[in-house]
Amino acid sequence: GRLFLLLAALCSGVSSSIVLQKMYGRITSPDFPNVYPNNKERIWNITVPKGYSVRIYFTHFNLELSYLCEYDYVKLSSGGKTLVTLCGKESTDTEEAPGNKTYVSVDNTLMVTFRSDYSNEKPFTGFEAFYAAEDIDECKHLFDGEPLCNHHCHNYLGGYYCSCRIGYTLHTNKRTCTGEPLLD
Repeated sequence: GRLFLLLAALCSGVSSSIVLQKMYGRITSPDFPNVYPNNKERIWNITVPKGYSVRIYFTHFNLELSYLCEYDYVKLSSGGKTLVTLCGKESTDTEEAPGNKTYVSVDNTLMVTFRSDYSNEKPFTGFEAFYAAEDIDECKHLFDGEPLCNHHCHNYLGGYYCSCRIGYTLHTNKRTCTGEPLLD
């Protein structure tokens, strides 16, 4: 009957996906602060405007601990890569729990996946997390190993622009400065 149960679980819509497009918010495991149910998968797709990243931290975290977090977990992914898979309550040699760490997305999207397996030995209360859009300081980034702007870089909310020293003009690529310095 195990296979039948598995198929029944897969067909009964265990998974639900939530799209979040606010600049900040709170997400929690199902039924938080009560014990989370078995056989649940919930996915939050957080998207903030371009020029921002998503920063997330956990105010409560208590999931079943398993080797490499294969039973119950919270997974953070961004830019097509898994940033971290979290489980337990405290970090161990092979598993990570968030503690007071803050995680930051690679781009302007963060996918948070919560999964619980079919059974828990003990009741676990799950998690509560807060996320917020954070301006990316593009001026700290490099472009092909070079500074983003030739002369001056100005960061603003959601973007950046370059400017040149006196006597130079900004090239059409909006990054490099061309011209000769003025002679007195």
